[in-house]
Amino acid sequence: MEVGQPGSPRERSSTGVELVGQPADSPSTPSSERIAQLEDQLRHKDTRLRAIGEVGVALGSTHDLDELLTLILTKITRVMEADRSTLYLLDEDGRELYSKVIQGHQMTEIRLPIGEGIAGWVASTGQSINIRDAYKDQRFDPEWDRQTGYVTRSILCAPMKNHAGRTTGVIQVLNKASGCFDEEDERLLAALAGQAAISIENSRLFLSTVNKNVELMETKERLEQKVRELDVLFELERAMSHSLKLDEMLGVVIAKATEICGADAGGILLVEDGGHRFTFRASVGEHAGSIRAISTRAGEGIVGWVAREGRAAIVNNCSRDPRFSRHTAELLGYFPQSALAVPLVGEDRTVLGAFQLLNKSGGRRGFTDDDLKLLTLIAGHVESAIQLQRSREAASKEERLSTVGQLLSGILHDLRTPMTIISGYTQMMAEADEREKRAGFAAHVLKQVENIGAMTGEILAFARGRSQVLIRRVYVQKFMEEIEEELRREFEGKRIDLEIETRYRGVARMDEAKMRRVFHNLARNAAEAMRAGGRFSIIVDREADDLMLTFADTGGGIPQEIEGRLFESFVTTGKENGTGLGLAIAKKIVDEHRGSIRYESLSGVGTTFVLRIPV
Repeated sequence: MEVGQPGSPRERSSTGVELVGQPADSPSTPSSERIAQLEDQLRHKDTRLRAIGEVGVALGSTHDLDELLTLILTKITRVMEADRSTLYLLDEDGRELYSKVIQGHQMTEIRLPIGEGIAGWVASTGQSINIRDAYKDQRFDPEWDRQTGYVTRSILCAPMKNHAGRTTGVIQVLNKASGCFDEEDERLLAALAGQAAISIENSRLFLSTVNKNVELMETKERLEQKVRELDVLFELERAMSHSLKLDEMLGVVIAKATEICGADAGGILLVEDGGHRFTFRASVGEHAGSIRAISTRAGEGIVGWVAREGRAAIVNNCSRDPRFSRHTAELLGYFPQSALAVPLVGEDRTVLGAFQLLNKSGGRRGFTDDDLKLLTLIAGHVESAIQLQRSREAASKEERLSTVGQLLSGILHDLRTPMTIISGYTQMMAEADEREKRAGFAAHVLKQVENIGAMTGEILAFARGRSQVLIRRVYVQKFMEEIEEELRREFEGKRIDLEIETRYRGVARMDEAKMRRVFHNLARNAAEAMRAGGRFSIIVDREADDLMLTFADTGGGIPQEIEGRLFESFVTTGKENGTGLGLAIAKKIVDEHRGSIRYESLSGVGTTFVLRIPV
């Protein structure tokens, strides 16, 4: 920065403002007036002291660097009684001095390499220099004088050093009004340069602190915005996790988004009819009920355009936007001023629909890029929720169909035993000549028909989660004789030896039809485990007040991967026609009899089930 005319284009101040002063003529002092001369010197020193004080006060009055540099040069020029002054600052890499000088109405920056010119020499050595005749010094460049017509006579140049003693700049004063600069001027400029260096460093520190504070405030605002966004997403996730239906979830999301963005209304459209139409599945606002009944074509209206194109849109003057659907607005009697819409896009980049907000702050304000970012963020979670919900619905449908198929498979599987028995008795009845035999075979057939009805009813009741037991007195001996006959027919041709030991032959209270199902299910499981043949034994005994039934086979044992889940529905492995319902039904029947069932299994040896029910 420069006050006055520099001695050369490189030594001229390039960081300040140029102020041109009028050199004072040296007063003639008669040698006879010694006292008056001393008084003038005293007044001169007093003036300088007051000026130095004023410099100190002035330097502490501002933290604006440009204003401070101008102030420094103005005060130093006056205190030093110089014609002009220049202030150079050292750049960050320490290789150049730079200064700014006003030429006409433009600010021009001049740079001076360290070591070049008077100021460059002072900056490189860190020493002051006092030149009485500039043109006699080889370091002086007179080019600027030749260009401007200014005549540089005397130069006093001093380094500016910070508190660590490092040179941060140079102050140069030209042409003292009373002649040449003396030792007192050197000391004074050195003091002023030190004072100026501290003020400049303080100003830089202050500006740096202010900038850091501004950055911290901006960072704080960004963090607060992120926290708000995270709070919004957390609330949305919590709300969506409690919504079991898609429309309910979308309603929660659109309500929250409308509240956060300060919109009057909003809606979510989803693709229908293979992507040719869009239907409002959720909406909030004064006309929410009417909006939900609206179906729009692809590309119709602003939100339809967003859904079709897969691009977001901010419209803060809807009536002037060609995409605005006046027909829909007239139909609803609602004319929004502003609209914000973002597409809902699936993982495979297919458009699922669009998310729309209307009338920011009642139409008094427009939607901003921040609103767009927030709505896009929310839309991303909505996209995931929609796809997850649809996947759940598809999986639920598949599961229901699979369950129905498994139930039907179970029914058909369980029907094989009575159907086999019916077939056998029917053949025997056809071959029998005596009426009594045919009547007996017919009774057996009717009994199996009753069993079929009981079986299907039990499976359907189990599938619905409903089951009832009909407890009555059952004669164990007779019951086991019927079971033995039925199981022998079921094991025909399977190379399975059936052994039944009835140690208790008295009366027990049970639902006969359901307990028959338990026997058949355990026997069928054993037969599946002994495809190459084996032995299946049943022991009926009484222990205290319990009827104890033991079923043992010599199969391969229960696979390790299903142990612990053996009595769960649809758990099966290694069975060609297994449904995974047999043991689950058996466990439920035993539970309904307030009994218990447990098992022991050894790989390659076999499996034993033990049932207990109150007698």
